Amino acid sequence: MNLIKIKNIKEREEKINVYDIEVKDNHNFFANNILVHNCHNYGTKRLIPFLEHKFKYKIGLTATVERMDQSHWKIFECFNYNIFKYTPQEALEDDVLNPFVFFNIGVELDFNTSERYDILTREINTIMQAGGGFKKIMRSTSGLKYRMLSVLNDRKQLVNNYNRKFDVVRAIVSKHKNDKIIIFSQFNKQTNKFYWELLESKIKARIIHSGIDKTKRDQTLMDFKNDKFNVLLTTKVLDEGYNLPSIDTAIITAGDSSPKQTIQRLGRVLRKKEKISSLYQVYCLETIEEDQGNTRAKLFKQLSSNYDEMLYTIRDKEFKLT
Repeated sequence: MNLIKIKNIKEREEKINVYDIEVKDNHNFFANNILVHNCHNYGTKRLIPFLEHKFKYKIGLTATVERMDQSHWKIFECFNYNIFKYTPQEALEDDVLNPFVFFNIGVELDFNTSERYDILTREINTIMQAGGGFKKIMRSTSGLKYRMLSVLNDRKQLVNNYNRKFDVVRAIVSKHKNDKIIIFSQFNKQTNKFYWELLESKIKARIIHSGIDKTKRDQTLMDFKNDKFNVLLTTKVLDEGYNLPSIDTAIITAGDSSPKQTIQRLGRVLRKKEKISSLYQVYCLETIEEDQGNTRAKLFKQLSSNYDEMLYTIRDKEFKLT
């Protein structure tokens, strides 16, 4: 890759308009008729008119343009379908991204948790049968919709907060105690629980999620960058939009299986450094987490320099990493 170094900056006599559009703390700029940064955020009805404006020149940058609502096709149209892709595989081959090893760790549920999971799953299936399927229920305003959402959330919380997952995370953090570590969860409650679990093991960590105000988030990121602590616990808020320091180890304990989130979280640990990066995925076996984990693992295995499959069964008294 050939990069041109900026040697000097000249003042311009005429004024130009600069537009700063903030989407959930994520800044996107129009300057000198050029759009830069995370153009996938412009797929909404409110923001798509900015892309439709007849600029003389226009470029959109994003790690993952595809959107769950399929509105990325509107974005493609705004750029006359001129799309240039640079894949993670190409970036690894070009030595732009750091090589990494991947550890895929399945955790077996104990009897009581497994039984509770099955009860919730059966209730979800009963609701969907009564309401004519998931899509039909979600388009309605009936009580079935809110009951289903409640039960789905209960099931997610059950596996996200399963205690043996915390055993695995403690073991990983202990193994990488001298590394910069980021731990991804899906809910604030799970992130908070990880904090207290690690604290009991005398492992210092800090939290960033939607329940933390922006000023404190910024200070936490600054302290993380300055090595005042080395374990950062977060949810979806750090998937994109923040300029994080170089991270050695990432642990995914929960999430969705969307390409956007998968690529964003992978990218957090692949900044160039002298040593190889480590990526861990911890999921509950025979649950919805396993389905989502398999989707993520397929990409991680393709891109990693090496990977290992591991199990933590109910017969194991503790989880050990060598």
